[in-house]
Amino acid sequence: MVMGRRAGRLLVGAAVVLLTGGCSSAVSGTAVKVGGAAVVEPTTDPVVEGPNGPKAGAPDPNLTVTDDAGTSFDELAEKTLADNYAFYEEVFPGEFDQQFTPAKELISYDSATGGEACGIDLQDRVNASYIGNCDTIIWDRGEMLPMIDKQVGDLGVATILAHEVGHLVQARLDAPRTSVLLLEQQADCYAGAYWRWVADGNSEYFDLNQTQGIRDVLTAMTWVGDPIGLTADNDRAHGSGFDRTYAASLGFTDGVKRCDEITEDEVRDRIKQTGFTVIPENFSNIEITDTFIQAVADTINVYFTERIPGYQAPTLQTYEGETPPACEGATPQFPVGYCPSSNTVSYNLAELQRLGTPTAGWASTNGDFSAIIALATRYALAAQAVGGVPVTGDTTGLRALCYAGAWASWMKAPQGPQKLSLSPNDLNKAVYAVLTTPGPASDVNGATSTDVIDQVQALHVGVVDDINQCYAFYS
Repeated sequence: MVMGRRAGRLLVGAAVVLLTGGCSSAVSGTAVKVGGAAVVEPTTDPVVEGPNGPKAGAPDPNLTVTDDAGTSFDELAEKTLADNYAFYEEVFPGEFDQQFTPAKELISYDSATGGEACGIDLQDRVNASYIGNCDTIIWDRGEMLPMIDKQVGDLGVATILAHEVGHLVQARLDAPRTSVLLLEQQADCYAGAYWRWVADGNSEYFDLNQTQGIRDVLTAMTWVGDPIGLTADNDRAHGSGFDRTYAASLGFTDGVKRCDEITEDEVRDRIKQTGFTVIPENFSNIEITDTFIQAVADTINVYFTERIPGYQAPTLQTYEGETPPACEGATPQFPVGYCPSSNTVSYNLAELQRLGTPTAGWASTNGDFSAIIALATRYALAAQAVGGVPVTGDTTGLRALCYAGAWASWMKAPQGPQKLSLSPNDLNKAVYAVLTTPGPASDVNGATSTDVIDQVQALHVGVVDDINQCYAFYS
């Protein structure tokens, strides 16, 4: 968010993404939601803690790789590609009435020492790509894959390469080469569809649980989101971390056919970074103070008062220590919670400051809005508690996150007494909060059994659609 003109500062700072992992040429792809959003139902799969990551003892893939250096990253890349090939060989006949064929060539290289692929000089090319004009997938084993592995883990590396196979899929389906944004997010969607196949126990090389595994996959998507200031109409745009995580979640829940059905119209209706054409001066995280939290709460109250008949603005109070104030009839939540019996939102300032402090400066995907979205979801519980309606259960938690997303979207224009407004990276920071803690999607007792995928989609529905859709989808 941006504070009013007098303050001249941004509420939520930017996480400058170092990578633009995606295709430099040829086919790119994008998974997007239809304008006016398709109904999103929570998945029925339980949250599973089970095995996660590369399977021990998996056989070596039978793939030929040009300039294979035999590094651990080459091995991981080859297992990912072999696994994706197996997935598409299985689903293509039924979904697309044709056979799937692998890429003509696979090339490993080290961007520090260079190399060549399809006539392209690979010196300093920190990337992974599908190059359509020579039907080739390439990856940088020297910097790109190690960087993703360090930031996210093995599943992050596998996700980037699954995205590149998504571009190969587009080539096999003769996908129209329209905007890069459409094509890039479609590839994100295909990657999500592959990971669902893995989660269902079909993979020879990987396990994926629906807690940490899904978090790793979606975190990788946030790391390769567009840098701040690159808008959706830019011919290099791939989508923000917010956009890309939803695209992957769509493939996970709806499958490869849905990815193929994405259109340019959907992209225009769904991608929400458009409009952030100028990075404000002093672009940074705003310090979370009691005064700032009160200013944010004022905007939330304005929003819900205008939209929820009978909404009563909760009393806002702070406390110290790890024990929140007692709440009759509900379990008090740390660091921020809502008490229906007293209509009070309470928060621990020190913990919200910790949650809202970037962990790695400009390279961080978290920041002040990571804490603010948690606050907003507790006010969203108050918006549901009108007339004494119980605010417990999974649906309540998802609706609270959806309501908070709708409020965040409203904040794209200056709102409230302090004229706060959303900043270009705020939605990425909200996704970070959802990926790292179940709190934003929990009910009044801090309980939820919903999957991370469901939670990401609930946030997205709120941002892209209006608050009425939140109630329609989660009722």
